[in-house]
Amino acid sequence: MKKKFFIVLFLAFLTLTFSCRKDPDFSQLSTNFTVITNVDSAANFHDFQTYYISDTIAWVGGKDDDSILYDDNTKLLVQTVKDNMNARGYTFVSKDSKPDLGFNMGAVKTTTVSIIYPGWWWGYPGWWDPWYWGWYYPYYYPWSVAYAVTTGSVIIDMVDLKDAQPKRVERVVWSVVANGALGSSTSTNVQRGVDAINQAFKQTPEISAN
Repeated sequence: MKKKFFIVLFLAFLTLTFSCRKDPDFSQLSTNFTVITNVDSAANFHDFQTYYISDTIAWVGGKDDDSILYDDNTKLLVQTVKDNMNARGYTFVSKDSKPDLGFNMGAVKTTTVSIIYPGWWWGYPGWWDPWYWGWYYPYYYPWSVAYAVTTGSVIIDMVDLKDAQPKRVERVVWSVVANGALGSSTSTNVQRGVDAINQAFKQTPEISAN
């Protein structure tokens, strides 16, 4: 009797524990880019005051589809970087004005096609697979399922140009990789890129001229 009472209490504890724990919002995970930032811990961002960023973005969209983007969507992404840098106390200058910092921006689109063999009736409980009574030739599932996932990435590199020298690889003091699923709406995809850039600055408070 005591043993049964203990089991009942244990099950009630598990029910209470898991019902109170907040589950992640998977709908948000699928609609927002994952943002990864890497900052040079040795860099003193207070030493920089000016920056330059091109109004174009390098585009890698697959075979024979690589180019330079220059449209309203590109301008929006570039302006988002400018807005964040200006808010942190930096001043945008021309490339000929010897800026302290320079930006490289790129966008990548990747389509991944996968083929799965789900098994007989997707493993539905109680349904015997065709090989239950023994194997036979040829050994394959009756059908396969193919699906394609298109993802996009926004890549940003902040380069130290303050002590730039010819024929020398300059130091990247901050890098960003934002990646996520792309939908059919261009405006929605661009907004995800904008949100990702804002998030990248948000999670890197070290970037400040003041």
